[in-house]
Amino acid sequence: MQALWLLALEPVSETTADHNSYGFRPMRSTHDAIESIFLRMSQKVSPKWILEGDIKGCFDNISHDWLLSHIPMDRRLLKNG
Repeated sequence: MQALWLLALEPVSETTADHNSYGFRPMRSTHDAIESIFLRMSQKVSPKWILEGDIKGCFDNISHDWLLSHIPMDRRLLKNG
């Protein structure tokens, strides 16, 4: 029964939902939210603020190996924390 509700209501909710909302949405990831914020904030005429940003799950998805090889930082920060 829940699957039927999902199949019936998800298309409706996706067409009416805010395009800037990424939480609990199909086919939208933490990376998509970060990319959207970066693109908007790096435009010549950009917003002055962000209303809400929940990045709790973001750090679970960042590769420590990638950070260590691409960003100059103290390695102890990643290993200890």
